[in-house]
Amino acid sequence: MTRGARRLCILSAMLAAAACADGPPATPRAPSSSSAAPAAPRSAPVTRFDGRYAGTLALQPDRTRRCPEAAAGEREITVRNGRATFLFNPQVQQVLTGTVGEDGSVRMADRIDRTIATSGVFSETGFSGDHRNGLCSYSVQLAKRN
Repeated sequence: MTRGARRLCILSAMLAAAACADGPPATPRAPSSSSAAPAAPRSAPVTRFDGRYAGTLALQPDRTRRCPEAAAGEREITVRNGRATFLFNPQVQQVLTGTVGEDGSVRMADRIDRTIATSGVFSETGFSGDHRNGLCSYSVQLAKRN
């Protein structure tokens, strides 16, 4: 065994012994029921924007890059119990989801690629926002259908 390898073995043994010297970390104790703070109440979902919204997307042109045109045909967002679901690409069942805020704002994102997202605001008559897919941006204007 070379001198360097021997030093490495001794150093490794010393570090292992030092790590064991303090013993295992203390296990945290559960607070007693008298000292525990009450859990914050969950806010109720915003349901006043529940319904179906349908319309089209339009490419927002950018001279610095080439982006694909917006998908042909209408797209639909469904809001149920304050949860928005946007079937963005029906061919591959790509769905963006998000929670609607008290003011109607929402950010719906893909479960796998969080950079694919649609953000905007719901109103009593529709949804207005934009969709981003990487560096490409699309305008989203949907009318409330029910």
